[in-house]
Amino acid sequence: MKIKLTVIFLTIFTLISSTTFAETKTEKKASLKAEQQKTSEKKDPADDLKIQPFDFQKLFSEAETYFKAAKAWKRLRCEPKSGFLCSKKECAKREVKSFIMLDKKAKNITRCEGEICETFPAIFNQTGVFYNIQSDGPIGTLIRVLGDSRYKEITTVGLDAYIANGNCEVLSD
Repeated sequence: MKIKLTVIFLTIFTLISSTTFAETKTEKKASLKAEQQKTSEKKDPADDLKIQPFDFQKLFSEAETYFKAAKAWKRLRCEPKSGFLCSKKECAKREVKSFIMLDKKAKNITRCEGEICETFPAIFNQTGVFYNIQSDGPIGTLIRVLGDSRYKEITTVGLDAYIANGNCEVLSD
């Protein structure tokens, strides 16, 4: 009798398990099919990687304009839009109250903070569309001007650095 009950119990358990497994398998297939449909409806990622046309003529025209502008200016006044004072641990945003004047003919940089101005000798070199200006003194300054308009300045005092960027305007003689 025990054997019959065990066999009946195993048979019933097997039927219930296989039915449940079959339902789960069917649900998984349906879920997988729905996911495949969603994926096939999505945009092809290769569409985002298609090469866009590039206007070399426009690029060369802009480069020529910047090159001529870089060559033409004699004096610039540059005012930073933003400035940072960087130490060993951080670069803190600094309120900007200064401006610089660049003079190619006199070969100097004048930095003004409010009413106080200091002038340093500098080396001016044109490199393509940029003018690189480097101070020749105890305070290390490197300025890069695009054409006659935008600039980036890095000035070091000891191992700290002041970094600024902004816009320049041509000064008349």
